Amino acid sequence: MNMMAEKTEEVSEQKEYILKAIDRCDACAAQAYVLVKGVTGELMFCGHHYQKNEKALKEFAYEIVDERDKLIENKLIGEAHA
Repeated sequence: MNMMAEKTEEVSEQKEYILKAIDRCDACAAQAYVLVKGVTGELMFCGHHYQKNEKALKEFAYEIVDERDKLIENKLIGEAHA
């Protein structure tokens, strides 16, 4: 397989994220990686505050968008450039 074909496959496997760098945790203003949708509104959380309140948030939510895997992905990219 040539380099161009490998690059195309790599791009097609990337996940499309909903939360952006400007989205902030409602508890501490760090970057949000989890969006919790409930019948009364939406809340955004950093990984720490979501994990801390996960049980209660799962009871509140009808949908949870968890993008904490983005943290692992970014770490791996940084290691590749080191």
